Amino acid sequence: MSALWGRVGVGLLCLLLCGCITEYEPKGINEIADILVVDGFITDDETYITLSRSENLTDPDGTFTRIEDAKVYVECDDGTQMIAEHQADGQYLIKTGKLNLERQYRLRIEVDETDCSEDDLPCPAKSYEYRSDFLYPIATSEIDSIFWMKRDRGEPVTIHVATQFSEGFDDSNVLYYLWSFIENWEIKPLLFHWDYPSVCWSEEQSSEILLGSAAKTVSGSTIENITEIEPSNRKLSEMYRITVKQNAISKRAYEYFSNIKKNSQQTGSIFSPIPMELAGNITCTTDPGKPVIGYVEVSTTTQNQRYISNRDNLYEPPYWDCIALPLTEISEYDGFRIPPGYTLYQEAYFSMPALYVKSVCVECNGAMPKPDDWPN
Repeated sequence: MSALWGRVGVGLLCLLLCGCITEYEPKGINEIADILVVDGFITDDETYITLSRSENLTDPDGTFTRIEDAKVYVECDDGTQMIAEHQADGQYLIKTGKLNLERQYRLRIEVDETDCSEDDLPCPAKSYEYRSDFLYPIATSEIDSIFWMKRDRGEPVTIHVATQFSEGFDDSNVLYYLWSFIENWEIKPLLFHWDYPSVCWSEEQSSEILLGSAAKTVSGSTIENITEIEPSNRKLSEMYRITVKQNAISKRAYEYFSNIKKNSQQTGSIFSPIPMELAGNITCTTDPGKPVIGYVEVSTTTQNQRYISNRDNLYEPPYWDCIALPLTEISEYDGFRIPPGYTLYQEAYFSMPALYVKSVCVECNGAMPKPDDWPN
């Protein structure tokens, strides 16, 4: 015991001396580049898995490489095997159908890798197999509601999701949640122009890790703020829709994704630099000592939608100077060409000069056709 306290005393003394304070470096900081990163989870209907190679923690560019030539499977403990279809950008789709809550599922990945340096050429590729743990599906309760809040004019619109156990849902151990969402919105240009559509639609998918916990509540319910929209954002100018997907996850998965999020505060992305301590539930069966990053949960998915209309009066349009003017009256005009950011609005007609307007006034900026289920 006296030896133990002696070591403690030395440690305390060291903390008081500047020379004993060193910068913390996560374990494996120089050795985690180019290892497999698995993003996704097994769910009912369709499962999406994204594969990439990790970046080095000291890499300032934040780059990563997608894996396009892997073989990916979802396996059931009854021997059933579902093969993935490669989509694009390292994403793989597995049509899993309805999950059986009485069976266990796991992910299996086969990928070719090279383990030698540039000096060891030629370097033949070797096939490696990775597997996640067999897990029973966690049944996810329904989303109770999606609602928005706005404190005052000039403040952002915050969107919240509320979850509670459905009637008859008795799995009191399901206290952790993971959300994702897709935004769709309609835009109309401020001025009509024959070269641009009169209405268009855009879509954006969430990329951050969105987590919630009901572990400290009696009812197992939770309300979380999942996104916010600035009042001047044109998403709110006509019609906006958010579709939220919800998955119940285990405590172990919740802790894993919480650590991932803390490690990448700027983006909340699994593809940010990742210390070795964050390894999840996937192992390399070909070489058990080979590192891999990822946690593959097995969970059913529920979803809900919320619309925000311009009738809700949440949009606070910025001042757009959308007045059509001849070039000579445009302050940016240099006498030789159309100023950047302007568009021809009306051709010259007899003694009337050609008129130009700021491009933002006539552009629609839509990136997709009208969704089939979009309200008229």
